[in-house]
Amino acid sequence: MICISIQHIAQLDEIRALDTALLELRFDLIKESPEVIMPLVSSGIKIIATCRPGTLDRKKRVQLLKKSIDLGADLIDLEVESDHEYQFELIDYAKKQNREVIISWHNFENTPGKDELGSILEECYSIGADIAKIATFVNDEKDIANLLSLYSLKGRKVVLGMGEKGKITRLAATHLGAEFTFASTDAGNETAPGQITIEEFAALNKILRP
Repeated sequence: MICISIQHIAQLDEIRALDTALLELRFDLIKESPEVIMPLVSSGIKIIATCRPGTLDRKKRVQLLKKSIDLGADLIDLEVESDHEYQFELIDYAKKQNREVIISWHNFENTPGKDELGSILEECYSIGADIAKIATFVNDEKDIANLLSLYSLKGRKVVLGMGEKGKITRLAATHLGAEFTFASTDAGNETAPGQITIEEFAALNKILRP
């Protein structure tokens, strides 16, 4: 499954012409509130609500994610390094409404070794992840091998490499058992380095699955 990541409201018009079943709404980037954005999403499309740290304070992030759950978000994405009080408050809120939780870890500089990646994966599950997500910057072929090796471990997961060299991991994810992989609506609307457009995914998958 391909998840299209949305960072501004205009992209919702673009996805109506695309065949997608999953959206990530980046509320740290979208200026509009969940009350404005979520009614614009077509019924039948699942929603991941994400609000990364950096631009909004903790109180506002909690408010946005809780409101997203109230309005029907199917999953929320929380950072593994967030403080436990923040994590547990939102995990408890989500679980009480039968929503699922993604616990994610990002490294925008490099990719650790296989053992360290495995430990991070286990930490995600121990916090309460239904789905663990790891995204790291790929510098060489060994990084690719270390990331893809995680698919041999137990648990629902999404493992992605960022950067130009990491693009192959985004395509491979859907063939190795990932819950989903990410795409952008078009060039210029990427929410992570090396993110592939939905059109590129379609063309590449046509080659791999004629």
